[in-house]
Amino acid sequence: MNDSLVHITINGKEYNAEPGSTILGIINENGIEHPQICYVPEVDPIQTCDTCIVEVNGKLVRSCSTVVTSGMNIELSSTSAKAAQHEAMDRLLENHLLYCTVCDNNNGNCKLHNTAELMEIEHQKYPYEPKVDASEVDMSHPFYRYDPNQCIACGQCVEVCQNLQVNETLSIDWEAERPRVIWDEGVDINDSSCVSCGQCVTICPCNALMEKSMLGEAGFMTGLKPDIMGPMVDLIKEVEPGYSGIFAVSEVEAAMRDTRTKKTKTVCTFCGVGCSFEV
Repeated sequence: MNDSLVHITINGKEYNAEPGSTILGIINENGIEHPQICYVPEVDPIQTCDTCIVEVNGKLVRSCSTVVTSGMNIELSSTSAKAAQHEAMDRLLENHLLYCTVCDNNNGNCKLHNTAELMEIEHQKYPYEPKVDASEVDMSHPFYRYDPNQCIACGQCVEVCQNLQVNETLSIDWEAERPRVIWDEGVDINDSSCVSCGQCVTICPCNALMEKSMLGEAGFMTGLKPDIMGPMVDLIKEVEPGYSGIFAVSEVEAAMRDTRTKKTKTVCTFCGVGCSFEV
């Protein structure tokens, strides 16, 4: 046995971890499913969503930022841990209208959708209320748009902008009554110092930041006009006993969408590294 390793227990099973590892890091390394809305492995823990909370020796902690120590007894789904996770998720959903079946971001990779389904969320504990008038959705940039009314203020876009791209364009206005992302202290996106790298849009866990080319074109049931989509969303929520039915329909639609998706390998020209990726 390697004496330098840290010995911990997760849900009754023993694991060995490298010193300095976080609980969430070990969870992910071992392929254990666990909520983690705001976690981005390339940056320091953001610690805004609290969906990753676990119970360690009777105490609730954030698994994303808690470093493992020998003897830790970690419970991912204890009564208190699950209650804290669900409260955190409910607070996020308070800022997001779930309409997955007609969402442009219904591509199977929506982190918010997948986590809500993983946690078996059936209803929003706190009713959704829009942050701003629909006219305040920022469409000024030629390539992407920002919808504050779908933003959960998780901070992932801010972190990658500031600490991966080192642009420091994005921040969250925590002084606002309903916090939201802002560009250069509150200017329109196209008037900001944004360099159009696309990191913020890529990392967004929901549909708050979307490529304009996707809007109304992404799925079989997207592109509906607001006066049609609104009543349709309301009707679905009225007739469904919970979100599980909506999630099931949206997954079928996402699978259908995947069959007509064409992928092309290309090279990023943003800098001189020349990374290849698929679009």
